[in-house]
Amino acid sequence: MKKILSVLCVLILIFTTAACSSQPEVDDTPVVNPVNLSFSLLDGDDDLELEDFEKIENDPFIAEEGSTVLEATQLYCMSHDISISVDSSKGYVTEIAGLSEGDYNNQTGWVFTVNGEMGMLAADEQIVEENDKIAWEFIDFSAIAW
Repeated sequence: MKKILSVLCVLILIFTTAACSSQPEVDDTPVVNPVNLSFSLLDGDDDLELEDFEKIENDPFIAEEGSTVLEATQLYCMSHDISISVDSSKGYVTEIAGLSEGDYNNQTGWVFTVNGEMGMLAADEQIVEENDKIAWEFIDFSAIAW
């Protein structure tokens, strides 16, 4: 009986650990209904001196029609070997390319725009459309006049 309980506990631990991964699984399913997009990763705050930050500007890529900004961003990052972390309970990107919210002060973090405009929806809710330009910027929120 103790052996069965031990095996059961180990299996539960393995499945729990696998389920807590912040990276979505990558499959080899071809894109059936492609949407042409471009991706940018920018330093949106000139006052921050970001170490080892590599800017990406308007790099074209393809996502599946009906994808959200978050899904398209995760796809781009995974296909370009760029790290990304998401607070899955909020759909909020906490880290891209090793740069995490709060790295420079408690008011720094990532924001996104689509076609140069901040969306009214969260990244995990806003659907991308043909030729959308997704840009993620690392900024200091305290410098913004709300």
